[in-house]
Amino acid sequence: MEWLRRFSFHRKLQVSFLILILFPFIAVTFWSYSSVKQNVSDKLVRSNEETLTVIANQIGKTIDSISFASVYFSQTYNPDILESFRHLKDAESFTNFASYDYYSRLKSMADILSVQSADANLKMMIVNKQNRIIMGDGSVPVFSELSEQFLRESGKLDENETTTLQWFPSGEAHSDPDYYYAARIIIDPRNHEKVATLFIGIPKSYFHSLLETGNPDIFFLLSTRSGETIAVKGKNETTASGDMLVSRVSIPKTGWVLSGNVPRGFIDNQINREFVVTISVVGLFFLAFLILSMLWAGHINRPISLLRASVKQYVGGKRDIRIPVKGKDEVAVLSSAFNQMLDDINGLLHQVESEQEEKRLLELQALAAQIRPHFLLNTLNSIKVSLLLAGDEPHGTMVDALMKLLRAYVHVDQPLKLAEECKVLGSYVQVMQIRNRLSIDFHYELGEGTESIELPRLLLQPIVENAIYHGFSSRPENPRIELRAALHNHKLEIVISDNGRGMAEEAVARLNRRLSGMEDELSRQHDKGVGLINTARRLQVLFGYQARLTAEACEGGGMSFSLLIPIASSKEAVIHDDNNADR
Repeated sequence: MEWLRRFSFHRKLQVSFLILILFPFIAVTFWSYSSVKQNVSDKLVRSNEETLTVIANQIGKTIDSISFASVYFSQTYNPDILESFRHLKDAESFTNFASYDYYSRLKSMADILSVQSADANLKMMIVNKQNRIIMGDGSVPVFSELSEQFLRESGKLDENETTTLQWFPSGEAHSDPDYYYAARIIIDPRNHEKVATLFIGIPKSYFHSLLETGNPDIFFLLSTRSGETIAVKGKNETTASGDMLVSRVSIPKTGWVLSGNVPRGFIDNQINREFVVTISVVGLFFLAFLILSMLWAGHINRPISLLRASVKQYVGGKRDIRIPVKGKDEVAVLSSAFNQMLDDINGLLHQVESEQEEKRLLELQALAAQIRPHFLLNTLNSIKVSLLLAGDEPHGTMVDALMKLLRAYVHVDQPLKLAEECKVLGSYVQVMQIRNRLSIDFHYELGEGTESIELPRLLLQPIVENAIYHGFSSRPENPRIELRAALHNHKLEIVISDNGRGMAEEAVARLNRRLSGMEDELSRQHDKGVGLINTARRLQVLFGYQARLTAEACEGGGMSFSLLIPIASSKEAVIHDDNNADR
């Protein structure tokens, strides 16, 4: 997504419209196309199977009619019919009236049986042993000889099979025969001699009428169990394209197989036509929506563009630029806040300029007064020499300690090693005990590697001052202040303890909250511990949020203050202005 960062918000908004709308639309479209294609194929297969089942049932009824007629003529249900077969088995013409009478009996019975299958337009004829037609449909004369072609076609019949129908095609030598005949050998039950053969032919027109569905793209094929073609309807594209939807239904009575083949391209063409129409309509709506969304994105982005242009003008120095605020939406609120921010920035700039001017004046004043500390130090040094020469050693020592403090105050902006800081604290304690007429025992113990660690000058003095002013205010016997320093896990720990009057537990807890920055309203009303709080604040500003100052009451009386300061090495503390110093 790094490439998006090079675009403006307007372009990102447009790209998001394209990604969030176009890609899902394409994905759903292709999924819908595949799903519809599969569903249509499945439904078409089921529809073809239902159609084939209806056609197969109709063919089955016709075969039942043929079977009934063959059984009726081949069995001895009617003695007159059997007698007619016996009399006409070798006849070649009407030799007498009896021959005609027997023919009439067969003809009347055949007409009755033909009525049951009149819709099939079956062709029924009975042939005697001399291959003469003794009963036909009237299209050929009685006692006519069978054609040589028909004799060849029926020559494959099994003369010994007299119980079941035998089927064979008849017609020109092509895949779709003109007739498909059922043959039944009729024998005399008295001597088991063949007396005639019954032929019932199903015309090609009958199959075509059943297979006519009005769809020329569907190819129907009726074949035998061995694959011999009985009837064909439609365009045979099986060899041209192997991608076909095939449905098959079997006719149990004969073992024939009726199949319907639909080219998959026919389905795809229909789906594609509908899909193109649908996509065209949806595409027009999508294009209109895309154009409107782009215009809307531009309308939304216009205030943001104005905001960006205003920022550039303000950075370029035009500080009186402001954004016109219209409406109450989020951009209007942002624009109003931005205008307020510009006003605040202008105020801050004016304040900074004033402060810089004031600072310049103070620096001039500081330069003018720079010689005064040196004058004071020289004066104090003269007084100290005079006192020592006069034999007033206590006051001379006091003046010397005061000079050391004054030198430390003069260079307050420069860091100081911990060992030197402890010496300055000793001078401060010496001055304070003379001033307060106390004999204070100040002792410090520096651990290995802590002596040379540099700290801000006078960082520890407010803690010692607090012990003298508050801890020793009751003037205890043998007042004592101890300082211990040690290194622990790259952190300098300084503990300053006294044996003064101490503090109550609740007061210690309140003091620790103030030292950590969590002041309550009660603590703000008292101006006590200001030096300690300033020291804690100074620690966090200089050393970050990891530095802290905590107070703790000693068991034997007095207070103990612990400073924890991070260090980079054994020689210097990590002084920085951390962004989290206020936490």
